[in-house]
Amino acid sequence: AWAGLGRIVYAASSEQLGQWLDSWGIAAPPVRGLPITTVAPLAQVAGPDEKLAQEVRLLHARYHGIDPSEGTQH
Repeated sequence: AWAGLGRIVYAASSEQLGQWLDSWGIAAPPVRGLPITTVAPLAQVAGPDEKLAQEVRLLHARYHGIDPSEGTQH
């Protein structure tokens, strides 16, 4: 990539985050998420990782006070 980036590996995507927030009835973040391939089209990309994405989902659920098994706020 132009900036000297090597392989980019990520656990969860901004698209996934948006879907989780929407399913919990939480407003989207105030900034627009872009796929890394849009930002750095020539970069080697690996992700999302489904197992790690679920861990990230649980972290976001806890942050927002959501019971991830029910999808409701405490």
